[in-house]
Amino acid sequence: MQRKLATLLLICLGLALAPARAQKSKDATVADPDVHQVVFENEHVRVLKAHIAPGWKSPMHSHPPMLLISIGSARFKLTSPEGKTQIVDFYPGMVLWRDATEHSWELLAGDAQAVAVEVKSAQAAKGE
Repeated sequence: MQRKLATLLLICLGLALAPARAQKSKDATVADPDVHQVVFENEHVRVLKAHIAPGWKSPMHSHPPMLLISIGSARFKLTSPEGKTQIVDFYPGMVLWRDATEHSWELLAGDAQAVAVEVKSAQAAKGE
């Protein structure tokens, strides 16, 4: 009887902790509001601007699918939730699409300025 109770207790504890492990990182505007500032939002898009000081480190955060436009030149070290790192260079006029992502980053060099257009319909399509 005690074994059954202990097993049931462990199952319940596992179920209670599962949502905490499955939670994504905080939205970029919540995790790092000094860098990620909303400049426009409607039912279709949310537009963020970012101007990042040299040496800035951003905590782990998430972004929905977005179009990113670099205004300045910069070198970043991106880190995934699993700890994998990647060095990325941005240059003025660079445009790229990013699927939903979670990362932290550190500005290694340059004047990082960017505009991000988060596309809400792309986020909805991922969830369907």
